Amino acid sequence: MENYSINVFSKKILSGKIKEKPEDFIVEEITPNKKICSTNYSLFEIIKDSLPKEKKEQLHFTLVKKNWTTLRAISELSKRLRISRRRFGYAGTKDKRAITSQRVSVWNVDIEKLKKIKMKDIILKNFEYSNKRISLGDLYGNRFTITIRNAKIKNLNKINEALKEGVPNFFGPQRFGIQRHLNHLIGKQLLLGNFEGAAMILVTNLGNEDATYSSARKFAADNWGNWKEILKILPKTLGIEAAIVNYLVTYPNDYANAIRKLPKKLRRMFIHAYQSWIFNKTLSEVITRKIDAEEIPLVGYETKLSGEVGEIIKKILKEENIKLSDFKLKRMPELSESGSSRKTKVYVEDFKILKRGKDFVKLRFALPKGVYATTVLSYLGVEI
Repeated sequence: MENYSINVFSKKILSGKIKEKPEDFIVEEITPNKKICSTNYSLFEIIKDSLPKEKKEQLHFTLVKKNWTTLRAISELSKRLRISRRRFGYAGTKDKRAITSQRVSVWNVDIEKLKKIKMKDIILKNFEYSNKRISLGDLYGNRFTITIRNAKIKNLNKINEALKEGVPNFFGPQRFGIQRHLNHLIGKQLLLGNFEGAAMILVTNLGNEDATYSSARKFAADNWGNWKEILKILPKTLGIEAAIVNYLVTYPNDYANAIRKLPKKLRRMFIHAYQSWIFNKTLSEVITRKIDAEEIPLVGYETKLSGEVGEIIKKILKEENIKLSDFKLKRMPELSESGSSRKTKVYVEDFKILKRGKDFVKLRFALPKGVYATTVLSYLGVEI
């Protein structure tokens, strides 16, 4: 976990591996009224979905997916419906290598049109009309059902004790990118106003990917500026990269508007990833120094830095060559972040061991929104 700026972590009381297959990692969204969005599609739900409903402005539904990112699933739905992605709303993104469920809203679409859509490893269900759009943060949290392979539990009581003490509330690796550890790097370049640098990282940086992707990225790096040739070689599945390069074919040096071809939520995610990077570095230092702090700033242009924690953040920002004022992006103001705060500890809810086998253990627990299951597991000692 050190790659994610987490250098003071594990209790080493539980070991094993996660996500060997999508079924090992199940994430079910918990709505604001604490209803769990099940990944199963029960007979009761099927019957309920068949009943007529009074049409309203927003259509809400549960999106169940396997091996899809939330953004890609929404993008594909928008193509099938021939509407803009902006008409969709959701509370947060969910893991790709997992089975996940979440509520989604879409403006001015008939239920029957959505029901007709058939996509591999996607289920759409629990259709309801509403006058309210689902926005980022419109959830209580998530319930996780996780199978750990090659599992070894040293002491069950120690697990319960560790969880009762509270888990350091680091941002998990998903925040920064699993296959390519670069979301925060892109965010930093956006804050500095280096839009070409942001585009170059997104298109060319290598990671743990298929050889076809790596080859295309190397070609793009070696031929940067030769947009037509790069576009020819980019795999169709690299839609985000293609959107940038396609714009640069017509407007070769307009990197700012090339970046704007990406969904606003994705661009904001890059800024949030950089905030998270600073937070993780700060929390690591706070734990090392045994500083008593309930919350740490998620830095932005209005953040006030004071005390020991403030001094730590000032030092980190100086090392990063970033100023708080940089979070007010003059050339891309829609991405500006005023700042907020985040608790230094999180408490796991309803922790249970559902099943134990010879070489595996199946856990279930719930976490508030914005908290990562991988953070909890890594704290206990599981390999992430």
